[in-house]
Amino acid sequence: MRLPAAGQETTVISGIVQDGQGNPLPGASVTVMNTVNGTLTDSLGAFRITVPAMESYKIDIQHIGFKKLTRTIAQKDIRKGSITFTLLDDQTQLSEVQVMGQSETQQAKLQPIKAEVINTKAVQQQPSSLVELMNRSAGIRIRQTGGLGSNSGLMMNGFQDRAIKNFRDGIPLDYLGAGYNISLVPVNMLERVEVYKGVLPTALGADALGGAVNMVTKKSLYRYAEASYEIASFNTHRASLNALYSDTTRHFFVGADAFLNRSDNNYKVDVTVTDQETAARTPATVRLFHNQFTNYYTEGYAGLTNLSWVDELRVGVTWFHINRQNQYGASMSQPFGASVSRQHSVIPTLRYRKKFGRLGIDQFLTASNIHTAQVDTARGTYDWYGRFIPSPSRLGEISMQGSLSDIKFSYFTSRTHLSYQAAENHLVEFNVVSTNIGRTGTDPMGLTLPGTGQDILSLPAKYYKIIGAAGVQSVFLNGKLTNNLIAKFFHYNTSTINVDMYGTALGEHRSTSENSFGIAEAVKFALTGNTFLRFSAEAATRLPEQDEMFGDGNFHRSNFLLTPEKSTNINLGFRTEKRNAYSLEVNTFYRITKDLILKVPIDFLFTQNQNVENVKGLGLEADLTVSLNRWLRANGNFTYQDFRLFNTQNRQTEKARLRNTPYFFANLGLNSTLNHIGNNGKIHLYYFFTFVREYYLNYVPKNLEPDGFLGLWGKAKFDAPNIIPNQGLHSAGFTYHPGGEHFSIGFQAKNFLNARIYDNFRIQNAGRSLHLKLNYTLK
Repeated sequence: MRLPAAGQETTVISGIVQDGQGNPLPGASVTVMNTVNGTLTDSLGAFRITVPAMESYKIDIQHIGFKKLTRTIAQKDIRKGSITFTLLDDQTQLSEVQVMGQSETQQAKLQPIKAEVINTKAVQQQPSSLVELMNRSAGIRIRQTGGLGSNSGLMMNGFQDRAIKNFRDGIPLDYLGAGYNISLVPVNMLERVEVYKGVLPTALGADALGGAVNMVTKKSLYRYAEASYEIASFNTHRASLNALYSDTTRHFFVGADAFLNRSDNNYKVDVTVTDQETAARTPATVRLFHNQFTNYYTEGYAGLTNLSWVDELRVGVTWFHINRQNQYGASMSQPFGASVSRQHSVIPTLRYRKKFGRLGIDQFLTASNIHTAQVDTARGTYDWYGRFIPSPSRLGEISMQGSLSDIKFSYFTSRTHLSYQAAENHLVEFNVVSTNIGRTGTDPMGLTLPGTGQDILSLPAKYYKIIGAAGVQSVFLNGKLTNNLIAKFFHYNTSTINVDMYGTALGEHRSTSENSFGIAEAVKFALTGNTFLRFSAEAATRLPEQDEMFGDGNFHRSNFLLTPEKSTNINLGFRTEKRNAYSLEVNTFYRITKDLILKVPIDFLFTQNQNVENVKGLGLEADLTVSLNRWLRANGNFTYQDFRLFNTQNRQTEKARLRNTPYFFANLGLNSTLNHIGNNGKIHLYYFFTFVREYYLNYVPKNLEPDGFLGLWGKAKFDAPNIIPNQGLHSAGFTYHPGGEHFSIGFQAKNFLNARIYDNFRIQNAGRSLHLKLNYTLK
């Protein structure tokens, strides 16, 4: 959006857009003709546009399902205050209109706080997962421990896992357990994904160091139903269904979202097989045989909108169930053939939103119980060929004592967000998130207290956390300068039975608590209407999460000795673009962190979160998109980050790279759209390439790293087992619309060169796979 030159007189045009019955129309496009100024109406149908001072203005307003309105207004009309614009129904209007203002996705890209915005709507017909979409973005890597449904963790700008918080529509995702996350949710369910790097907006207000992922669900005022079904290699099936009904007054709505993920995940991997008679170890390529994953998710919701006492009141109920076969633990050193893990829950939610003049309120509440179970009762072990070897002395295959655990996690989460428009250019926000978690359970085969023999899961563990944030967003210099100043308060306390890193109960009932403060500053300065600089800095604290301290009842061990990690983060970025031609974004970042919480394998079966005392480093990322012609677009990005240990008092680890963390990765993409295929059809073609430079499973002395510039080429000077090798992944596909936008057919060949792909903890992922996806939308 072009901004008036400094010192130039401006006028603020404000108004309300409504339908013929007087109901507000959120999302209407409002454009001031003969300028590049435009915007979208908010949830109350209101808008404000700052434009150069003129005697009169021609206003163009468009909204899907309504006739276009063009109206000329004079300065005297503007001085009277807010102007009302009424749009008339147009049943014959096409399903697409050209929006001259900025969509919410475009607006998110332009905020002072750095956000990588992934537009899932643009690719929802592709058989692509959210993990793949995010891995194509600069600065982001999603690491998984296997195929569909495996544990996944986000790595971004040097931080990883729980240092990067996950949200859904601004609400922390912990309350949904493992039922809804970036590896499971279909892209069809989402409007976009906002990935914040470094400083978080006040409205999110979490204790994150490296940033956050906010999954924004679809918003619509209209009745619609949408279904998709994907079938793929390894007996993979993914289905989704979204439906919404609203009455003609648009004061009442009811809807449902559901999805299914199922896969045998029986792809081939390279392993080392141990002969049971001779104990000889030989390499082999085998097919996984006990790696099936099934996940069901359903959410029903209903509510009221646009009434005098509420903008939106939404009540929802979510049910999910997960069944996971366990093929291996923290590494592929030992196979399993019978162990399974399960999780299920029913979760009610309530959300209330209302704007009272300058004051806005957004309140969210949920209370739930999430049940997890692990079954490990095979009296023997399996080899990589699926053969069972009985062992009467064993009670389980994963561990000698086995497991039959049933654990209940109780959650209560409250999120309160208040906003106040103190002046035209100053917005004040407050955000408080409190989380209360309890854990109880049983395991007749599990750990017991020394002396008494009492099941340690029968003793309650408690975890409470509250994060408060207060911020002021101010606009200066006729919109050229935007400033966000945010202060945060962190508190947590927890208590449980202490268990050591090997899973042995120590018999100590321990408790801990801590208070801390943080401060952040984010500035955006517009050089031109399409070019700007961004700067942010933060002194942040990240509290240990309950699963990091208590374990997950599966392959992740507890560590009650974890301490909060503290970090100083600095980010500097530049962005420029020319509509329909190119966009370029370059960002640099610096981090220095004390007691970084890192998930590490403690043996070939289990992982555990541990503190890394001192880590610092810097990084650079760049992203370029170019329209080569009207039907072909290209995108490329790369990320380099150099994070190392310091002050370790150990010659071997001093200045070593942070373990299990990629330090260079890059992406290349080509997209082409061909219209007028057949009877009003079109086809979208695409190709993607991803490269990840070799990195190291454990700490490696700096003098053993490759000699090439920044370590980007050459070979490491040690043996291969500790190296996660260079990886290059090629994928290509198409989406075909036979006629109109209602139905589409998508096909994709992933990793079509069948390269060996390794991920978190050097666990091998699938080779070549073929995917077919059908989408149908009824509006």
